[in-house]
This record gives sequence, structure tokens and C-alpha cells, in this order.
Amino acid sequence: MHKKRGYKRETPIELVRDYKLFAIACEGSKREPEYFKILRYLSKKIAVDVIEDIVSEEEAISINPNKSAPKWVLDRAVRYIEKEGLNDDDDLWFVMDIDRWSEAQIREVASYCDKFPNWHIVLSNPCFEVWLYFHKKANIATSESITCSDFKTEISTFEKGGYHPHKFLPQLEEAIANAKNADSDKNHFIPKVKETKVYILVEAIIEVVGKNDFENFIKNILPKLPNK
Repeated sequence: MHKKRGYKRETPIELVRDYKLFAIACEGSKREPEYFKILRYLSKKIAVDVIEDIVSEEEAISINPNKSAPKWVLDRAVRYIEKEGLNDDDDLWFVMDIDRWSEAQIREVASYCDKFPNWHIVLSNPCFEVWLYFHKKANIATSESITCSDFKTEISTFEKGGYHPHKFLPQLEEAIANAKNADSDKNHFIPKVKETKVYILVEAIIEVVGKNDFENFIKNILPKLPNK
């Protein structure tokens, strides 16, 4: 059980937590939350929260009844912080797909993130499956996939029995390297088609975890986790 997340002065020192929190808002779709939830087992040095698990849709609707984007995702994140607390050393990440948002909406979320040093946005173009692609293959230019539906179908062919994060996470370091190499404009937060910025988030997590804990996760922890 994690220690208290608050950092108020009256919090007893024995309850002050000793890990870095990565709070991730990924729009409530199934594949992304399943992927990021497994990363919470990487090390005791970190905690990984999927915001949608903690702030229900009903709670979010009470804040923003119209579910207007991007205010919807921002309000949900703010509600999460109110419930769980966010230290100065913690990070809040928005993991978003280009195909689900207009550029104006994306820039609005990004502009909001710019107001806080520990708020970040990472995008995939067109979708999260581009990030998954890089776990298995380095050259995405050879892929004939264009739409999210195309990529989802292609990803399902990479492993016998279809996609499961357990089958992809052992290649996490390769995914970081492949996605970074494919990023044609590292200075711009909006990726071009068939590119993704998710490697920035995962690289930040691995940096905190450290090489030893990461290797232990891949060799000893991941194989023992339920994979259904």
C-alpha cells in the first residue's frame, strides 16, 4: 500500500511517501489503461495511476455535464488532483491520439500544460497503436497502415493470439529507441503521421526506475503477472 500522497506540513513524516507518482490521463479507452497499469509493477520507486480508474465518469460529468473536449479531460485531471494530491516532484501526463482531437483542441490542452512544470502531453499520430508498433518493428515507413483501425489490425498480427501488453513490454527499450529515431521533429510536441511522442513518458518512468529494477521487472516480475 502506498503512503499518503499529500504533502501538507501537518502530514507526519512517517506517512510522507517515498515514490514518484506518474498520473496518466488516457481518455478512458481500454488498450492504453491496460498497458500503463502494468508499469506500476516496475519498481517501488514509482506509482502509476490511470486517472480514469480513480475519477469515475459520473464524477467527471458532475464537473462538466456536457463532456466538452478538451475541458472534459482537463476537468477530470483536476478532480483527480483534488482527490489524490500531486507533489511538486510528481508528474501528470495526458496521453492523446491525434485522430480524436482537432489541432485547436490539442493546442488548448498543451497550453494548459505549459502553465505547470509537471504537466505534460504526449501524442500519437494517428493513435496509440503507433507506439505499440515500435515495440516490434523499427521501420514504420514499411507499414501500409494509415488509420487507427488499420494499425489495430496490424498490431494484432505481431504475436500469436493477438495483442497483449505482456507480449510487448519485454521490448520496451527497443520501442523507446525506435520511436525516438522515427521522431522527425523532436522540438515540436505534435508528431507527424506514423510518429509518436509516448516514448518521452516511458523514458521518464524508466529513468526514475533505473536499469536494475527495470531488468528485474522484465525477467522476474512481468512473467508472473496475470496476463488475461
